[in-house]
Amino acid sequence: MNRRVWLAFFTVIIAWGASYLFIRLAISSWTPFGLVATRCGLAALICAGLAVIRREALPSGSRLARFALVGVLMMSGSNALTSFAQKTVGSGVTGVVHSLGSVWLAAMGSFGWWGPSSPRTPARAWLGVVGGVAGVLVLLWPSNDSARVETTGFGALVLATLIFALATLIQKRAQPSFGQAAPPSSSLSKPVPSMPSLFSQLSMQMAAGSAMSAVLAVATGMGFMHSPPTVTSLGAVVFLTVISSVAGFAAYAVVLHDWPAARAGSFSVLNPCVSVLLGVLILDEPLTSRMLFGVVVTLLSVVWVQRVSAE
Repeated sequence: MNRRVWLAFFTVIIAWGASYLFIRLAISSWTPFGLVATRCGLAALICAGLAVIRREALPSGSRLARFALVGVLMMSGSNALTSFAQKTVGSGVTGVVHSLGSVWLAAMGSFGWWGPSSPRTPARAWLGVVGGVAGVLVLLWPSNDSARVETTGFGALVLATLIFALATLIQKRAQPSFGQAAPPSSSLSKPVPSMPSLFSQLSMQMAAGSAMSAVLAVATGMGFMHSPPTVTSLGAVVFLTVISSVAGFAAYAVVLHDWPAARAGSFSVLNPCVSVLLGVLILDEPLTSRMLFGVVVTLLSVVWVQRVSAE
């Protein structure tokens, strides 16, 4: 058992499972694009500093372009949509809907989109895909007129999970080996160029996502903040920067490097447990019987997808 990968895996669960609570707290002061631009901009600086300390090579050429694209999709796309949705959707339910990301990853694997060297997800995993969508529809279905405002938020969350899966596909194809020695070359062959490493890759992703989010914050007229920061919202941004952005995305990159994408996405099975628990205990978010039924259906579907993908 590779302890490094399992440690990274559980880091993702804690860092991202708790992130929905802190996003909810941060958007009391920041706009969705402003929050992403701020947390990712700070995270880019931290990652760049770590890359310099570790003497990591910087990505270049097409690899740099792919990492930048991943950053824009994950940060300016998926994360910004999640922040927008949490204006009307509770942090616990947000974590449950985000578990669909694992379902989309498995679905992509069934088409062989991860490349010829990656195993295909069995066709019966589609039962979990259908079940996961059904569970989210139960959560989405408004029970009264006041709940209809959440429909837009749910739509944004589902789109966020699709964008996250697409970004993971691009990252998986572009991701280099971390800390591995280059294969030996003979005296007649050219030296193998050094590969960009973990934090240099993340610094590029975070910088691209932050820059695009800043542009969108200005272009849409939302700006960066809609009210003065509070101690709570500032603390939330610190958590989202250090734990969710730096530690969380670094850990996910490690897991994605060593595991098939469908298995790497299995963190989403436990993420909702963290987000729902924190939402109920700290934010006093409601948990109705209908919501609980939707949560159970969604999580069982994700568990099915992960079980089939691991066979």
